[in-house]
Amino acid sequence: MTTATAAPAGRTGIRGALARRWPTGLGIAATTASLALISPLPERLQTQISAWGVLTAAVIYLTWGTARGQLGARRWLTAQTTAVLGFGAIAIAAASVDPAAARYVLAAGWLAHAAWDLVHHRADRVVPRWYAELCMVCDLIVAAALLTVGTF
Repeated sequence: MTTATAAPAGRTGIRGALARRWPTGLGIAATTASLALISPLPERLQTQISAWGVLTAAVIYLTWGTARGQLGARRWLTAQTTAVLGFGAIAIAAASVDPAAARYVLAAGWLAHAAWDLVHHRADRVVPRWYAELCMVCDLIVAAALLTVGTF
């Protein structure tokens, strides 16, 4: 016979779900504010900002993982370094093509980074889980904006 344990106070129902998903809310708020700031800029500048953003997102993982001592295993260091190179290639490709084509390159890059976030969230390695969740939400919103609106 097993006994059920009571959920901690304040962590049940909608309030509990919202309390556990604060990184999602913060990601939505931060991305909304960022897109509002970027949207009035010329399309070419928006492309450049997004290209730098997708590269920076990968560099943050490498830097944070190093600072936390999470890259001691060769496979984690290799994966992070490869990711920086891959997302750097996406950024260069996006910056080199016409903005109409760049939006698809960048959307693919942001979707790929969202998948990268999911891997780290599930593994609970390199960056804190809350950050991986927040970043994944941001990446998905940016990719959706690029694919639906075309610009920010």
